[in-house]
Amino acid sequence: MRKPFGCRVAAMLATVSVATLIAQAPAAGADPYTPVQTQDNAEFAVADGYIAKQMGCTPDSPPVFESITWDPPGFTPQGGTGMIHDANPALGGQFAAKWAGDYWDIEYQFC
Repeated sequence: MRKPFGCRVAAMLATVSVATLIAQAPAAGADPYTPVQTQDNAEFAVADGYIAKQMGCTPDSPPVFESITWDPPGFTPQGGTGMIHDANPALGGQFAAKWAGDYWDIEYQFC
């Protein structure tokens, strides 16, 4: 048996409304491009900048970022220093990250 036209329209509008709310809802988790004082965001900024920096330093050997190791005492919300590890042991190197109020100021101490 078919539903009356009004029921079908109401069901369709409810589906569209829910889909619209879902589409407009913010994504779960933080946007890595939005600077915040978290370790994940700092590491994203370090890795992102590293790739650009290393490509400029060694255009014939593209970087393959693997990981970051923080020097003691480790990451703090103000920043820290550490080592970038690349799949190619000849690449990577030391970095210093400092929170500059609304972005991570990163100094790559190589190249």
